[in-house]
Amino acid sequence: MTSTLEPPTAGDVYTAAIEPRRRERFGTVIAGVLDLWCATFGGRFELTNEGRVVVRGRHDGSLELSIPAGGPDGAAHLLAVMRDQLATQSPEQFREGWGIA
Repeated sequence: MTSTLEPPTAGDVYTAAIEPRRRERFGTVIAGVLDLWCATFGGRFELTNEGRVVVRGRHDGSLELSIPAGGPDGAAHLLAVMRDQLATQSPEQFREGWGIA
């Protein structure tokens, strides 16, 4: 917890995490079949690993931002960038940089 003399960081207001992409049941089956087909022929499609990096309000859990992150590597990189900004920027700078109203 920060003292009242220190300006708050964006991390005091927001959290960032990777969340799985939500799909209807039929979409999940299709993604799984396409992943299997690509793996059979030596490719990487990885639709079932697709996720989103989301920013939520720390105090109420409200969704502030959701960004498609692609596969695991892209999601991990985006999350690392976002968490660095949460630790170093003010809430106003973070909102302005990511277009959060």
